[in-house]
Amino acid sequence: MKTLIHKFSFLLLSFWMVFGCKPSYTKQLDKILEEGNIFQSAIFCEQNKVHLKEREFECIEVTKKAKDEIDSIINRRLDLGIAPVIIEKSKGKEIEEFLKVHTQMGIRYWEIWKSSVILE
Repeated sequence: MKTLIHKFSFLLLSFWMVFGCKPSYTKQLDKILEEGNIFQSAIFCEQNKVHLKEREFECIEVTKKAKDEIDSIINRRLDLGIAPVIIEKSKGKEIEEFLKVHTQMGIRYWEIWKSSVILE
């Protein structure tokens, strides 16, 4: 009987760990915003906008900040003339993911981004 109880407890614990409670979308957003990563925050907002209706203003703000940062990088290209802008590879990958998730931003910036930036 003791073994059966232990097995049941183990199964219950395993089930909880696999299907257990994960933080709400708003708490997940709070954590990402707290970490200060603009692009991850904007990506999370876009991917979960149905669940984040009550946080729409914050999502709009973080998306605007992401757009402003992309504009800043692309404007550096204009300042440099023909030389492309070199940015850190990890940051560039985040920006590219942002452009893929935010379809309208991707339509607007993708070609300019690819021709203006080198990831290193």
